[in-house]
Amino acid sequence: MNAIVKLPLFRVKDSALVESELYNLSSKHISDFETFWKQRLQNSSEEDSHWSWIDKFLKLSTPNYERLALECEAITQGLMILELDCYRSLLESTKNLVYVDYLTIAPWNRRSIENPPMYKGVGSSLLKFAIEHSFDLDYKGRIGLHSLPGAENFYRKFGMVDLGYDSNKQGLRYFEISSDQAEKILSQSS
Repeated sequence: MNAIVKLPLFRVKDSALVESELYNLSSKHISDFETFWKQRLQNSSEEDSHWSWIDKFLKLSTPNYERLALECEAITQGLMILELDCYRSLLESTKNLVYVDYLTIAPWNRRSIENPPMYKGVGSSLLKFAIEHSFDLDYKGRIGLHSLPGAENFYRKFGMVDLGYDSNKQGLRYFEISSDQAEKILSQSS
């Protein structure tokens, strides 16, 4: 299994910048979720504690979805599903975007569960990859997503525009990054 790309993470215990690898989601990553994540999430009050990644792995397997896993030190640290061909930008209404359907990070990387966390930057690295992938698809870096309430501030701090509640998506807030903002985010991280 070859990594799609290598992404940096910050390991908190020794303040080291370490390399992680992004892979296409596989049964190994589902096994990591079931073995290491699931019980800790179910015992928490996290909003995604009910998500079944086995179901997502099986149901979202059409060509317009990309299912991804971020590994560091041989353990899955984050999971993300992108939808590539079905969404238009609200900020630039005639343009397509990459839609982040699901994004989650391992329980030990969440301050709400473990403080200090093991790694910082898992969610940001996954979002930056989504932006880069949007550029690869000639969508000019545009990405969008619906946020769980507890993650809204993370997306605002990341630089996404809050476009308000969406009654068609369980009342979740919709966030988006414009082409200009995507370029700024990538230039700041290089």
